[in-house]
Amino acid sequence: MFAILLSVYRKPIEGKQALERWVSMVGLIAFFVVASSAKVTAVGPGQTKEYGVCMRLARVSPHEGFEAALAWTDAGGGGAAKHCAAVSLFSMKQYAEAAVRFEALARELRAEFPLQAKLLAQAGQAWHQAGESKQAFLLYTDALKISPSDPNIRIDRAMVSADSGQYEFAIEDLNAALAANPSMVQALILRASANRHLNKLDLALQDALRAIELSPDYPEAYLERGNIKRLLNDVDGARQDWLVLLKRFEGTPAADAAQRNLQKNGFRSE
Repeated sequence: MFAILLSVYRKPIEGKQALERWVSMVGLIAFFVVASSAKVTAVGPGQTKEYGVCMRLARVSPHEGFEAALAWTDAGGGGAAKHCAAVSLFSMKQYAEAAVRFEALARELRAEFPLQAKLLAQAGQAWHQAGESKQAFLLYTDALKISPSDPNIRIDRAMVSADSGQYEFAIEDLNAALAANPSMVQALILRASANRHLNKLDLALQDALRAIELSPDYPEAYLERGNIKRLLNDVDGARQDWLVLLKRFEGTPAADAAQRNLQKNGFRSE
């Protein structure tokens, strides 16, 4: 399940939730433009025009976005231009180079500036995508020293822990994320998966049920609930959850996983 969720939530830029989190940087980056570059002085209420254009290119045409970011850097774009360049590299799947740039940009800021935590977390995300889990964990930890109650960073670090089989540590971060925001469906599903791996099936099922209650259109919730039901020997219940994925969420990673589960258990997919 963690591998499935990683593929869903860590697709750079393309994934809706990841994109929303990256775009949420805009207001802070706009401040950073002023703080870091004497040539850029006009900042709108949400973002600079240049940053908006560059970030759109970073998402839809990252090679072009990278070139635009370099040109903007030369013209005095400061931290915002550097951030756009890093995002473009992330979109091009050049994760290690993106991570280096995110971290370098974070270190340019004065200690404990809120943006620093977000940039460190993005560096952690890039290192995680590059397969460098240890480095990712360290950067997420640095980010949490600045913003200890940030639920998104808690989730990010939990995924690194779970990928390494450290489910207890993952649950600690997920507990903290849910304490900050009890309605975070992603955290509920991840905690359900972690508890399933620890054979704490009753706790796992509670989280899966709560996730579906909060967001009935969340495919990963049905996949996880089906997995838990199968381990609880609720064979029909597991089959029904996996079939829901095939009928309602065809083509998603969760539906593909459900199809494999049905085949492994000898269930008909109709």
